[in-house]
Amino acid sequence: MKTASCPSCGAPVSFQSAASVYAVCAFCRSTLLRDGEDLKNLGRMAELMDDPTLIQIGSEGTFRGKHFGVIGRIQLKHASGLWNEWHILFDDARSAWLSEAGGEFVLSSQTPVDETLPAFDALQPEMPVSIGGRSFTVTDLETARCIAGQGELPFKVEAGYDVNTADLRGNDRFVTIDYSEAPPLVFVGYPATFDELKLVNLKDTATAGAAQAATVKARAFNCPHCAAPLTVHSGAIESIACESCGSIIGIDNENVQLLSRAAQSMRFQPWLPLGSKGKLQGIDWEAIGFLRRSTRSDGIDYTWSEYLLFNAEQGFAWLTEYQGHWNFARTLSNPPMVGRGQASFLFKGSDFKLFSSGKAEVTYVVGEFHWRVAVGESCLVEDYVSPPLMLSREVSDKEVSWSQGEYLEPEALCAAFKITKSPLARTGVYANQPNPLAERHRGVCRLFWKLALAATLVQLAFVFIFASRLVLKQSLVLSPYDAEATLTTQEFALKSRARALRVRHNTDIDNNWVDITSTLVEKQTGEAYQGAQEVSYYRGVDSGESWSEGNKDDDIVFKDIPPGTYYLTIEYELGKDRRNAVSDTVEVVRNPVVWSNYVLAMIFLALFPLFSRWRRNAFESQRWSESDFGNEGGSAGGDSDDGRRLGRLMIKTNFVIGLLALAFFANAQFQGWSLFDRFASTQTSRLSGSGSRLYHK
Repeated sequence: MKTASCPSCGAPVSFQSAASVYAVCAFCRSTLLRDGEDLKNLGRMAELMDDPTLIQIGSEGTFRGKHFGVIGRIQLKHASGLWNEWHILFDDARSAWLSEAGGEFVLSSQTPVDETLPAFDALQPEMPVSIGGRSFTVTDLETARCIAGQGELPFKVEAGYDVNTADLRGNDRFVTIDYSEAPPLVFVGYPATFDELKLVNLKDTATAGAAQAATVKARAFNCPHCAAPLTVHSGAIESIACESCGSIIGIDNENVQLLSRAAQSMRFQPWLPLGSKGKLQGIDWEAIGFLRRSTRSDGIDYTWSEYLLFNAEQGFAWLTEYQGHWNFARTLSNPPMVGRGQASFLFKGSDFKLFSSGKAEVTYVVGEFHWRVAVGESCLVEDYVSPPLMLSREVSDKEVSWSQGEYLEPEALCAAFKITKSPLARTGVYANQPNPLAERHRGVCRLFWKLALAATLVQLAFVFIFASRLVLKQSLVLSPYDAEATLTTQEFALKSRARALRVRHNTDIDNNWVDITSTLVEKQTGEAYQGAQEVSYYRGVDSGESWSEGNKDDDIVFKDIPPGTYYLTIEYELGKDRRNAVSDTVEVVRNPVVWSNYVLAMIFLALFPLFSRWRRNAFESQRWSESDFGNEGGSAGGDSDDGRRLGRLMIKTNFVIGLLALAFFANAQFQGWSLFDRFASTQTSRLSGSGSRLYHK
């Protein structure tokens, strides 16, 4: 660090950077040129304008792990307001610039380029420009005027000169082309947030607050048109709209100028009063401006409200409201690089889809703004949605900007700003409103998989623990020559009570039928259980196409059979369609495993996630029916609040009915029957004669 005395006032002036050749005396504001060990006075520097910045000479910060200090400043003014270029010095003696505008920060340094750059007048917003082999897109074109300089600077700064600048973005890089020299100067850098910079040695909050209050008081004035009292909350404010008469007043230092008188046919009372203070995303905000904008689609005007929020550290943000739906939005420093009208794109892991596009026009304005707003001001707006997020691109003649909005529940807004009145009623489904049935659907699906797992475990238990067993398999021949005949099977033993016995007849019948009556007889007691069935199967060829009907197999279930020794008597009547003998293989299975019950249970349980999926998709259909690019859909999704209530009821109902269905399924498996079974008579009878005589008949 080199120190010398100011030749004008004798105050010490220090140079921390070897690149600094000019300095502005902090006491007398003389512009000093370093000439060896001496300082040459080039004249008095103009006064800086009041602005809301907390950074000052001597502030320190960190960028990507490297420490820097603030040693100088250039203040500029353009149509969108004031911005500061802070001259910073890293610990390794490298110098750079920290740009601060509207709460956005970009850290950049001058970079030499070889290619010839396009002229300023040839540039247009969203125009692609190649620099250093990389592609960038023009985002902002400004003609700025230098207000004043402060501290150490690498070049001479004079108040009042104009400079044309072009801002370009490409992926994570930010480029500024300064046309104040020929060839133009190129500065390449990266955007950063206030928190990422970890700034210290800022203006004291209490002192800044007192200074701001004093500034506000000093800049209180009356409307030039209607004499209504007005105040300005921040040095960054460029215009203020009078609530009394609608006039828009430009702010220029301590003077005011009537820009225009807004031809507003009616006054619109903001739902959120200007001056309201609240905390959103951990940041304290104050509502300082309100405007109404509208766009026309298919001959219909759609109007919404926007509130400008201000914070001394974070700059500006927005609250937007449409039909009771709210969004909290902030400008994107690193926006997506997509073509205008692109249908969809991936941004930070979220898939965004184009929802609407149109010309938005300011129709009403009141309060303070950091640009010179005017009724009738218009721009092209494109909205991309990935609920609960929305990316909005606004394109004007000189600028393209992106903002990211996040859907804000009305209750959360009221809590943030401590509003006790009822929130605005929501109408329909908004573009980025979270689907209230999406989480319900996921809950129903999670419940389905739990119940399905339980049903599967029950089924596997019956397969492996309560295993079924074949107790009889015997082949019989059904003769066509006996009009009515009776056959008797071999004996089989049941050592314990059987929940069910399944008797299956597997035949080779073809183009015929047979009536079968199966009687289960206990050999010792003569107790019998009887069931009848018909087996038929026909096939043929009709007009060259094969056909068939019926089945060659059939079964019947006997329930709750006590232990004992059993046999079957088979009484049959064979049809006369064909005079062929029929082979019949009789199988008796103890406690058969029923798969049809499992399948029916799974189908029943699946009805709930299918229904909840339909409800969720119906909500999305209603959302996209409002889009300029979505398919028309019905309104089956209903009101979002109704959707929430129905979703909660759906999960509770699904849980109760699912448990009942699971219990019913387990009981059916235990009993060994299904809805598709044909059951034998549950009535028992005692056959005449002994079982042994019947067996040997």
